[in-house]
Amino acid sequence: MKRPASLVIGILLLLLACAQLCRFFLKINVVAAGAEIPLWPSAIAAVVLTVLGIWLLKERNK
Repeated sequence: MKRPASLVIGILLLLLACAQLCRFFLKINVVAAGAEIPLWPSAIAAVVLTVLGIWLLKERNK
């Protein structure tokens, strides 16, 4: 059975992964509550989000 919600979430996860990669490669600074967030968590987040998005889309097709 095809689940449209899982398709939407899978696509959103992949878009978020792209945003994290853009931040990492373009070296965009993010400041939250006066503290600068380092770039390396964006690389980890991009990998995790990509894996989750692909996993969800593959699970949807079973």
